[in-house]
Amino acid sequence: MEWLDNILGLSAEDLAWHQMALRAVIVFFVALVYVRIAGMRSFGASSAFDVVMTITIGAVLSRAISGHYPFFSCLLTALVLALCHRGTAYLACQSGSFRRLTEGNPVVLFEKGVFFDRNLSRHSIHRSDLDRTLREQGIDDYSMVKSIHYEVDGKISVVKSES
Repeated sequence: MEWLDNILGLSAEDLAWHQMALRAVIVFFVALVYVRIAGMRSFGASSAFDVVMTITIGAVLSRAISGHYPFFSCLLTALVLALCHRGTAYLACQSGSFRRLTEGNPVVLFEKGVFFDRNLSRHSIHRSDLDRTLREQGIDDYSMVKSIHYEVDGKISVVKSES
């Protein structure tokens, strides 16, 4: 294993440029495997839980590249995070209360002609944000809207009225 130590700089205090480059290539491919394990959901535009997962695994993998922490320990830690995320996502699918605990619930911002100002304020959403969302949906007037929701992934969704 001495050859692996020399190539990756596993026991070096400072890494050479080629050791960091090789680590980056390895981490890139290992991260691809971990994304497949965790599922694409964790790296798409999703809930706060998914965003935290993305940031955390990125931070751990960056340490594997830079050499500030042991290489294989960082890779193992990232794998554990990916598996925890996968397990948590599975539990969220099985249990509505667990899903609400980890992801939250959509929030009503507008319904049946009434703005829910408290919800708008709580989530720092201005009515102009709702106006923009309506324009993006090709809706001219709130009379054409049944409800507007702030989703757990941070998007604003519009339900058109049926008339």
